[in-house]
Amino acid sequence: MDRVIVAVDGSERSKEALVYALEQFDGDITAVHVPITTGKDLRAKESGTELAERRGKSILKEAAETAEKHGREIETELIYGDVSKALVSYADDTDADQIVIGSRGKKGMKRILLGSVAESVVRRAGCPVTVVR
Repeated sequence: MDRVIVAVDGSERSKEALVYALEQFDGDITAVHVPITTGKDLRAKESGTELAERRGKSILKEAAETAEKHGREIETELIYGDVSKALVSYADDTDADQIVIGSRGKKGMKRILLGSVAESVVRRAGCPVTVVR
């Protein structure tokens, strides 16, 4: 594999997905985070977008540190949009050979009502997708 995209969101599953990619693939790895923005918290001095970007940068910094602990260097990228569409579009635009994503493992009605980013990426992606559970 020459180019692997790993979706990171700060969850344990996404951390496991990154470690999996670091251990399984020798090529270039890019950790990608798509911030989920919300409206402004009236108590906060920054908008939901600013808070989400700050959190995203922190998640990407942690991903780079994890790679370093595994003796690797990775690229990191903050991208925007609907999470699954943005991930697939980024993979297409960068000619990724593989996408690695964690599964939240939602069951029952929550899965039906909320959908699954991993499932949507699997359906939309033009390259192989590994879902880490």
